[in-house]
Amino acid sequence: MSEAHHQAALFEWARNPVILKAYPSIDLLEGTLNGVRLTVAQSGKAKAAGMLKGVHDVRLPVARGGYFGLSIEMKFGRNKMTDEQVWYANRLTQEGWSVHTAWDWITARDTIVWYFGLPETPRDLKNCARNGSITKTS
Repeated sequence: MSEAHHQAALFEWARNPVILKAYPSIDLLEGTLNGVRLTVAQSGKAKAAGMLKGVHDVRLPVARGGYFGLSIEMKFGRNKMTDEQVWYANRLTQEGWSVHTAWDWITARDTIVWYFGLPETPRDLKNCARNGSITKTS
């Protein structure tokens, strides 16, 4: 099973209706395509559009336990984090995120379940646009 297969298995679990009901904020769980090989032209477009090297494979922008979000870098076999991934992990940690590495989808799942077990981080919704909702503009 490859890293991509483990990541797909994680999202198959996370998109299960039973899991979505148990963890309502898990609908914000997102994956990146940073591990996908791109052509030179595609790579240029991605970089121009803001894609960063080192961005972790899985992110959950949900505040829990005093953290602002959860980031998981998936690895497989003897793979190690790249310098860019270490830099990204350090930056997220500095910004108040909980950062983890997982070598299989079960560990990533367990990390997410642990994270959801932390208390909700209080938020000041009066500073959000219309109490947290984004309005459509034309």
